Amino acid sequence: MDCPTCGLANPPGALKCDCGYDFSASKPADFPGWPISLAWGQKLSAFWSISWPAWIVSFLGVFLLGYSGDLLLQDFSIIAVGGNLAFLGIQALLTPRLVRKNYRSFRVYVVREDGTQSRKMSIPEAVSVWLWILWPQFAFLLLVSLVVWSLGSKAPDVVRGFSTMLAWFRVLVVGPYAVGLAVRVKYAAFRLEARGFRYV
Repeated sequence: MDCPTCGLANPPGALKCDCGYDFSASKPADFPGWPISLAWGQKLSAFWSISWPAWIVSFLGVFLLGYSGDLLLQDFSIIAVGGNLAFLGIQALLTPRLVRKNYRSFRVYVVREDGTQSRKMSIPEAVSVWLWILWPQFAFLLLVSLVVWSLGSKAPDVVRGFSTMLAWFRVLVVGPYAVGLAVRVKYAAFRLEARGFRYV
């Protein structure tokens, strides 16, 4: 029989699924799944879930601002800084998606000091999590800015190629690292716990 919570095929006499679903009581576990350490692909998936809408909105904002005011032609560095700040700000608004989204092979829960578990974050909790996702990205952007500034006038073609490579590095390495930090850290009154699911 297939588990209604995670879709795992269980033997006919099974009392409980791996995710915690109780077949005899026909009810899901209060805290389904099992604790896991997130793999790189899972961290990437979590980072992407809060990043792709932020990229689209910040890109559209930069495009409209640059197109309407010819600012893009005048000073590209101002547009780049503005776009990155907009991206990080929008990402802050999307941080609660980390615990609300049903990922294919895992879920992220908020576990509070009193032992209660939830799939929702309060605003202070979301801000705390976002700060841990923010600082590795901010440090990376600062480092990239210094390198681009130092090379900018000497080798503009190298800088353009370098910028594209670093954008991919940010998505594939820095973002997943930041999510991993945010999930592992012990916050003042809560923690995040990743729990695995076989199928969803």
